[in-house]
Amino acid sequence: MFTVDDGVLTATVSHLRACLPYEGVALWSGESGRVTHWTPLRNVALRPDIHYAVDPGEWVAAWTACSAERRIPLALVHSHPTAPAVPSAADRADWHYPDLTCVIVSFADGGLDWQLHRMS
Repeated sequence: MFTVDDGVLTATVSHLRACLPYEGVALWSGESGRVTHWTPLRNVALRPDIHYAVDPGEWVAAWTACSAERRIPLALVHSHPTAPAVPSAADRADWHYPDLTCVIVSFADGGLDWQLHRMS
């Protein structure tokens, strides 16, 4: 699907780890096939321990910045603090991003696993 710059991956995992015990969320962007930039986003879900919701204002700002900097939004990344890196029923039901890849980073059992999913 695409490659991720090491610095982007390191920064994203650090951000998501800092959000624990809650789910974290971020946007990956770059060129077609290569993730060169990440944007951390706030999780504004009512139950951030089991779900994520992107702050609408931050979402618009992230997409506007991508456009202004000629980056392509490529993936919405979120974490699962205690569950595997597979989409939950809620993840699937609330997926409103047909052009993006879903990336889930799992910290279950103190480990680190990440997987890409096409949700469209």
